[in-house]
Amino acid sequence: MADVTVEWDDADETIVRVTFIGRFAWDEFFAAQEQANVLIASKSYRCDLIADLSRGRSTNAAPALMNAKKVLETSPDNLGLFVVITSTLANIIITALKRLDPALAARVLTATRLEQARHLVAMSRERA
Repeated sequence: MADVTVEWDDADETIVRVTFIGRFAWDEFFAAQEQANVLIASKSYRCDLIADLSRGRSTNAAPALMNAKKVLETSPDNLGLFVVITSTLANIIITALKRLDPALAARVLTATRLEQARHLVAMSRERA
């Protein structure tokens, strides 16, 4: 079982950070995503999400692509970017998702560390 945290990343409550440490099952992943969705949907403005998978590992990689697509399709309307701090598995999933559904995956970016993820969000907001 993984250690999973869902919390606001900034004092202004515009970025939700979900962190996975250890091996996680997909039900844990979806429960964390639902918690993040509740936080994001509670706001009337754009919120971005950072999912830190760099220290997490899925117990079952088989349905990962479809699960990633489901997460994006069920996100609140005010979700801006979905930045994934990557693990090897996450990189593979995101690359495949971009091929499967480029429009949906356009909001998905990857980073290698938290500071880079925050920077990507800031750059996107400047362009908006």
